[in-house]
Amino acid sequence: MRLLGKIAVLLSLGFLAGCASQAAIPVQGPIQPVAGDVIRLDVAQIEIFRPAAEPGTVIDMSSAVEAWLREHLVAVGASGRIRAGINNAAVRQSVMRRTAPGGTSFERIRQYDGMIHVRIDATDRSTQRAGFAGGSASRSQIVAAEIPVAQQQQVASDMADALMTDFSYSLSADVRQRLAKFLR
Repeated sequence: MRLLGKIAVLLSLGFLAGCASQAAIPVQGPIQPVAGDVIRLDVAQIEIFRPAAEPGTVIDMSSAVEAWLREHLVAVGASGRIRAGINNAAVRQSVMRRTAPGGTSFERIRQYDGMIHVRIDATDRSTQRAGFAGGSASRSQIVAAEIPVAQQQQVASDMADALMTDFSYSLSADVRQRLAKFLR
């Protein structure tokens, strides 16, 4: 009986190893710019921090998010500071197995997960004002694992563009609501 348990554990580990992610194909090309209002903030400076790309990243969107922040958040005050931290900005891909309909076999799938998350902290010691805001967007899509490379790149690129649009609306609304005392 113990032998059957050991065999079951070994088979389970072998199955899990087969489900491991494969290396992602990097997508080249710019992310479409997102139009939006410029938010004028009563601070003297804006600092932006961004992370390094993580393994499995198909599109590192931190450059596009940083460009959006620099374009849409404008410092027009004499004192105070905004610190914007890009916590996550990437589209990642993984190849997995899942049970096919009927439960008698497995099929390989390619899953794309995209996430953008930014936190903004505002402080002005001279006027004793402080506040924070944040914006996030996430999307997920599953496609067949055997799709051509050009189609893989298109799926990732379309997801990145949609994420930037969602993020733009999310962060703009939150900044206007939570940092109203810093708006000019």
